[in-house]
Amino acid sequence: MRARPLALIPILLLAALLGGCAELLPNRRPPPPTPHDLGWLPPPQPVVLGEIPVLAVEAPPWLNDPAVRYRRSGTDATALQAYPDDYWVASPRELVLDRLQQTLLISSQGSPGAGNPRYRLEVRLVRFEQEQSALRSEAVVALQAVLKEPRSRRQFVMPPIERRVATPAGAAGAVRGLGEATDAAIGHLMNWIAQTQERNPPATEQVADTPAIGPRLLPGFGAQP
Repeated sequence: MRARPLALIPILLLAALLGGCAELLPNRRPPPPTPHDLGWLPPPQPVVLGEIPVLAVEAPPWLNDPAVRYRRSGTDATALQAYPDDYWVASPRELVLDRLQQTLLISSQGSPGAGNPRYRLEVRLVRFEQEQSALRSEAVVALQAVLKEPRSRRQFVMPPIERRVATPAGAAGAVRGLGEATDAAIGHLMNWIAQTQERNPPATEQVADTPAIGPRLLPGFGAQP
């Protein structure tokens, strides 16, 4: 007994549907998360430091992971959230440390005291996030810094820095804006270091030279140069 042609139509349609689904399923896999850094180093500023300080950077625990974070104003103002499909190649603390190191190395090329550091720069990263509201989005970077001269036990506290850059909403705007805000904050920090060293020259204590190339990196504030 032959099957009627009309009876075969549902079977053929089902086979075509299943075949199409098999082709589409691999394409439905979500793309892998995208890694980001702070972008290209901006052109160097005409800032030459009297001496290149030993460098240490600290941050609170939530800025020691690679999440790209944002905050919504209003009812969610205390909820610090992360973009699921984007991340930093290193923690914000490490990104700021690396950016500062590069900037100090550039400044050390014209610094007469680069080989014998007598200052210690302690930086704390306070905020590194995108702030969103109904009207606008901004990248926010906030730093605190202390410049110390351990030999004379003098220390100079910089007024807190907060730099904001308007950004589009979303992860791409957050990444680009945080890079720009970081460079703006570091530029202000470099100018402050230069002015502080000029107004407060180091103590004229005679000590043996300590060879060094550019800034030396220390793990935290507790160690001594």
